[in-house]
Amino acid sequence: MTDARRYTVAEVDALVPELARRFETVMGLRTQLKALYARLEGGGNPPGQTLPDGVPADVIRDRAVFDGMAEALRDEVNAIAETGCVIRDIEIGLVDWLGAADDGHDVWLCWRYGERTLGWFHELDTGFSGRKPIDELRRRGAR
Repeated sequence: MTDARRYTVAEVDALVPELARRFETVMGLRTQLKALYARLEGGGNPPGQTLPDGVPADVIRDRAVFDGMAEALRDEVNAIAETGCVIRDIEIGLVDWLGAADDGHDVWLCWRYGERTLGWFHELDTGFSGRKPIDELRRRGAR
C-alpha cells in the first residue's frame, strides 16, 4: 500500500457528520427495500425478473419505486466510498481509512455508524475485534 493515500485522524473526524447522515439514509433505504422486495416476491414478481404481461398497476409502480430506491442506495454507497474509506460492512455501517502513525506503520482508522467521532483504529492484520481507542494512536504520535 505504498502509493495509497493516508488519512489523518482529524481528516476522518471531519467526515463523520457527513457519513452519519449518509448511513442514516442507507439504513432507511435498506429497510424499505427489504420490505418492498418481500412484498414483490410474495406476489410472484421479485425484482430482477421480467414482469409478465397483464400485471396489476400497483406491481409496476412498486417495481419502479424499488428500482428508484435501489439507485438512490447505490448513489449513497458511492458517495460514502468517495470519502476515501473502505466499506467493510454496509449493514452496520462499518468503514476504515488507511492512516499512518508517526513511526511509519500503517493502521486502519475505524468508524462505525452510530459513533459520534472517530474513536478507534486497528492494525492492518486485525479487524473490528482488534479495535483500540484512538487515544492510544494519538499517544504514539499519529499523523
